[in-house]
Amino acid sequence: MTLNAPLPDADVVIVGCGPSGMMAAVTLAEAGRSVIVLDMQPCPGGQIFRNLEANLCDASPAGQSLLAALGPAYRAGADLIRRFRAFSGACSGIDYRPQTTVWEVRPDGTVGWLQGMNAGYVRGRQVLLAHGAMERPLPFPGWTLPGVMTAGAVQTLLKAGRLKPSGRVVLAGTGPLLLLLANQLHQLGVKPALMGRTDRFSDAVRAARHLRLGGVLPLVKGLGWLGRLKLAGVETVTGLETLAAHGKDGVESVSFTVGGKRRTLPCDLLIVHDGIVPAIDIPNAAGLRLQWDGPNASWRPQTTVDGLGSSSLPPELYAGPCVLRVTGDARKIGGAEAAMAHGVVAAQAILAALDHGMGPSRAALRAVGKALSVRPFLDAAFPPGLARALPGDETIVCRCEELTAGDLRAKIRSGFRNMDALRGETRCGMGPCQGRSCMVTAARLLEDETSAAGCPPTCRGRPPIRPIPLGAVARLSGLDPRATIRLTLEDKPENAPESGPESGPEHGAEDMVDAPAH
Repeated sequence: MTLNAPLPDADVVIVGCGPSGMMAAVTLAEAGRSVIVLDMQPCPGGQIFRNLEANLCDASPAGQSLLAALGPAYRAGADLIRRFRAFSGACSGIDYRPQTTVWEVRPDGTVGWLQGMNAGYVRGRQVLLAHGAMERPLPFPGWTLPGVMTAGAVQTLLKAGRLKPSGRVVLAGTGPLLLLLANQLHQLGVKPALMGRTDRFSDAVRAARHLRLGGVLPLVKGLGWLGRLKLAGVETVTGLETLAAHGKDGVESVSFTVGGKRRTLPCDLLIVHDGIVPAIDIPNAAGLRLQWDGPNASWRPQTTVDGLGSSSLPPELYAGPCVLRVTGDARKIGGAEAAMAHGVVAAQAILAALDHGMGPSRAALRAVGKALSVRPFLDAAFPPGLARALPGDETIVCRCEELTAGDLRAKIRSGFRNMDALRGETRCGMGPCQGRSCMVTAARLLEDETSAAGCPPTCRGRPPIRPIPLGAVARLSGLDPRATIRLTLEDKPENAPESGPESGPEHGAEDMVDAPAH
């Protein structure tokens, strides 16, 4: 009996409702295409414009103070959100599904979703991944203590929870976001005890050769932030190294080295940030090819200019065309303006693929280039700092499984010399974060211990990308009747001690499982 493939639920499924996802959805809807937008958050905006609608409606003094502190770049997203809302009503082109987690994506356009205890699949003729970025993982001594937070997490509490920290606040790391957050806190009445920057004046001097006209305004903004912090009496140091957090039940103090001298400061909240990198969890689990970005110590999807990815899955898993595109910061870090510009480019490319357009226009491509022109300067001025050095043996790398760098080094030295084998042996990357916090560090440890010529590939991604209750799995809707077949997946290490973990195939021993076909 021949089983027919399920019909598409929409022309395009978009994952993520930040600047790039919204702009792409609006562009597609304006062209008359049906769009489903899946997003984890309760309202559109992404991280950059998080909770903007509610904050704009708050006329209280506290609400107005928050808006003033977050600045005009935050309020600039209001018009895009209004346009998106105009198309996301009944029969208006965009089927917007907030508070929906994506737990699987396949290169054929199938997307697994979870909302509460309901889960299932939707299918698009094209799929656009606009799921954004994440902060670069930076394990250091004490980073798992309560009271140690990333800059992005603090911004989330400001925007969505309208909460601000109290007590002795120390900021450490590098990048424009750290400077912006320090100024926002100061405007809200929270004076940081210290701004510790890992970048140095020499980095800015070397970066000057990359400065273009489009980078002048961001440079002026950054100098303005630094000037206001200095006028406010906030102590700022540069060249910070070997950061550590100390405490028993929470952070109580921080120590670091500046100019060869070790300092210790009392601290109630340590805010760390070491730059932003593309979030690769969804592309990796979807089987898209990734490439290592050495200067930024991260992977990113390997795509065409218009965001089209390519499948790295073997033919027995998927042999058809890849209909997945990646846009915005999920493809290449550039901020809100670049994300919106590339959302248009990706949407125009999708329209062409759907036989409804000529592809990306020159104007749209120029807008992306202009918005990204500042990146070489920023990347050179704010190189990775806290994550530059590999962690010591006692530092936890995988917080889900409480594995230290020493644990991983020992396993690598005993013969587990590829990422899948290391994961299978140690469970590093198998916890709730699915490797988001530890995979880069584990790969760099593997590269260092094996003296490899380049950073090794990531672990082979598998659904579920995010945790999904078994009760929801039992009631999956939209199932493909062809999806459940027996496959041989070679991704577990050999267990035979006489042959060692390297004697088998590249990804280890064979494991017969029932799995969805990709």
